[in-house]
Amino acid sequence: MSSILLALQFFTVIPVNKNLPMEKRSITGMYSIFPWIGAGIGVITCLMFYFEWSSLMTGFSIVLLSVVFSGGLHMDGFIDTSDAFFSYKDRLKRFEILEDPRVGAFGVMAVVFLVIGKVIVISEVLSTESFHWIFVLLIPFFSRATLGLLFSLTNTAKTSGLAYYFKQKMNANVVIIATACHFFIGLSILGWMTNWMVAITFAIVLFTFICLFRGWVLKNFGGVTGDLLGASVETSEVVLWLTLLLLSS
Repeated sequence: MSSILLALQFFTVIPVNKNLPMEKRSITGMYSIFPWIGAGIGVITCLMFYFEWSSLMTGFSIVLLSVVFSGGLHMDGFIDTSDAFFSYKDRLKRFEILEDPRVGAFGVMAVVFLVIGKVIVISEVLSTESFHWIFVLLIPFFSRATLGLLFSLTNTAKTSGLAYYFKQKMNANVVIIATACHFFIGLSILGWMTNWMVAITFAIVLFTFICLFRGWVLKNFGGVTGDLLGASVETSEVVLWLTLLLLSS
């Protein structure tokens, strides 16, 4: 229960006004169940299908609710990551930009393209005959599982900050096993409710994304930070929606 409450406290806007233990077991559990927080957000966004809106309006609502219920945490990480990477500075300067609470021009441009692109792609997928509501639930589930695996497999870029603290407290092996089970469960549900070709394609895309993103992070930052992990959530969701669009075309 402490792990669930910690996950809600750190990764959603749901108010948990309670001092929770920050022990190894709780932190490990928090990251182990993190994909289900994404699934919960997906369930909420699925409620948009009860309204007889256009695909564009529904796509916008899905993106909006995802940002609102996650507190904009991952979007903020994407903005900071864009500012740091596109500055083309050395690694030390990039870390300074990541920690700067101000938003630069590159961050603004990147998030505008991200939001507009995400709304358009989701809207296009909603308009296809092969669309299934389970995609709206499982894509945020997979994106959080991706974060958990990246965090478990990659050292932190700094020896300070919240990500470093969690990394020291977390049992990475347990999170890896739990995340692998989540991927298996999610892909099995996807294959059963849609078709197995989609599930196999998602598995290949997710594996490729994790390898490429991890390599990119190590090359440009030397490890992960909270902002980089947040960026992985936003980026992986766009990649999965684009995959669906390509499969349906």
